Formats: sequence, C-alpha cells, structure tokens
Amino acid sequence: MPTPHDIGTRLIERKVDVCFAHADHDADGLIELADVATLFTRILTYVGEPLGSRKAGAVFLAVQGFCDHMAAVTGWAPDHRVTPPEWREAMAKALVNGARDYDRHIRPVGEAVWRAVDRDDDGLIRLPEFTAFQRGMGTPGHNIRRAAGAYGLRDSGAGLPLSRVLDCHRDFYTSPDPDAPGNWLYGDVWSDTFWDGTKARL
Repeated sequence: MPTPHDIGTRLIERKVDVCFAHADHDADGLIELADVATLFTRILTYVGEPLGSRKAGAVFLAVQGFCDHMAAVTGWAPDHRVTPPEWREAMAKALVNGARDYDRHIRPVGEAVWRAVDRDDDGLIRLPEFTAFQRGMGTPGHNIRRAAGAYGLRDSGAGLPLSRVLDCHRDFYTSPDPDAPGNWLYGDVWSDTFWDGTKARL
C-alpha cells in the first residue's frame, strides 16, 4: 500500500508529466529544451504581448536561465530528444533542493510570465487573461474551465491576485500535498488528456 510519502512523490511526478505534455505540441512523446522556449513564445503570442517588449525580454531571459540549469544538471546536448521518464528524472535533479531550487530557477519564469499575462498591470489575473495563458500552454478547454473554477474566475470581473497565482505556481512544482491549491493550476492533474500511457500513477 502506498505511503503518504510515495503518494506525494507520485503527485509531483504527475504534475511534471503535465508540464511535459504542454511542451510536446506534436504529441510524439519527445521534446527538446528548445521546445520549452517555444512554449513560452506561444504564451506571449496568445496573451498579446509583443515579442520585442520589455516583458517578453524578461520571460525569455528567465526561460533561458531555467534551460541552462536543466542542461547543467543533465548534461543534455542541444539536440537531445527527451522522453517523459527522462524529463521526470531531470526535473527531480533540477529541484533536488526543493523550494530553494524552485526560487532560484523556476520562480523567475513564473514571475515574468504572469506579469506578462497581467495585461493592465493591476496585480490581478482575470478570466480572459487566465484563459489566454492556458490556451498558449495548450491546456484542453475542459481543464481551463476546471482551473478557472478552482480559483473563482467565473466571470471577467473577478480577479485573482498575482501573489496568489505565484503561490499556486510554487505549489504546483514543489508541494506533495494532495490538497495544495496549486495542484489545480492547469485543471484536473489526473486527466488522461494530459498524457496517455506514461504518466505517474498513484
């Protein structure tokens, strides 16, 4: 019978699988680190941020830092084709120090991206902005609705504080707690539509 530790580890692996599926736009079961950068170009395009803007520059700089960290911990060549199990193992290495590694290598990406998503710079993420972000990520429609509902974004007037979004982003990558609010950042983390056949099982 799985222990709470086993379940927590598997939950984080499952969330890492979701990230892999976002980067694997052709669904061939393989990605390169360059696909990660491409994913964030898509997000910026979907939210309407010019690729030459200051906000876009901050996103690309943060993403490059993350990719450099992944390459350093894995030794992957630029053309290395990454499988889902390899990605899961690499993310474990990238976050071996837990929250400390998250704050150094992943949090800057989250901060830069969500500031770009906040189109009017009012510190709130509203439903149209949240939806545009999710579409850029490639999140299926039913999971966009699930995520929006989990955070109370049921109409364009309600807003989610940017600080709370970043807390959820941190939860998603670091928390083994099945009840962590960040688990729902991309909808139903257990959904088969994210990844079929290789995802971590509880």
